[in-house]
Order: sequence, then structure tokens, then C-alpha cells
Amino acid sequence: MSSHDIVKAPSARARPAKPPAGNVTEIILPEGQVENFQLLLPMLTQLNQEKRWLAWIDPPQSLVSKWQTMRGIVAGELLVLRSTPDYPAGQLAERALSAGTCHAVVMWTRKLGREALASLEQASARGNSHGVVLRQR
Repeated sequence: MSSHDIVKAPSARARPAKPPAGNVTEIILPEGQVENFQLLLPMLTQLNQEKRWLAWIDPPQSLVSKWQTMRGIVAGELLVLRSTPDYPAGQLAERALSAGTCHAVVMWTRKLGREALASLEQASARGNSHGVVLRQR
């Protein structure tokens, strides 16, 4: 290698800044398991530890009732949202994730496309929130 062949290491300043990564987990459940309280309770209890809202979007009503009767779970920090034709579940989840007032947003849905998942990840990054999508096969 001659003195003309100097290889420079890339500078940290030269690299474009990466946008913060979103944090969205998708869990696909068999049809009969969408209300599986034994499976979901440990995860939902862990998500309810931080001092920001935990938002549930379109949870099964039986799960909400069971959650409310459990002891040791902070129900006052649980926000249950129901979608409507004017406010679909994906839009509610994006708004809740990006607001920064929810540390986690759990959405129950039957389907979720790649674009919708990417939008949720971007919203998660903006709000420093964790998204969990529970959907049926």
C-alpha cells in the first residue's frame, strides 16, 4: 500500500442519524386463545408497572372484567378504548402510542398489514411507548 492509498475510517458525524426504533410486538394466537387470561396476565401485569397509562384497545370484555377483579393490579392506570367506524383500532393505537402518555398500548385485532405495523412502530418511537398487537390466526 502506498502513501496515496490512505483509507479513512468513517466519521461518526458523517453517518446519518438513525431515527429511534419503534417497539411493537405482534403476538398471533389461535382463535380460541385471544381471551386466554393465563397466557396474557403475566405480560399485562408487567406492562402495568410504569407510572404512565396502559391502554387497551378493543380487548375482549371478559378479559376486562377479570382484570378489574384481580388484586394487586393498578386498575386506575388502565385506559380501555373501543374502536368505532370513525376511529378504527389502528388509528387509536397510533395516537395512544405517539402521545407519550402511555407506556404501553395493547391492541386486539383480527388482521394487521405491514403498512399498519410500520405506522405503529413509528408512533411507538415518537411516544417512547411499547406496542403489543394481539391478533388471531
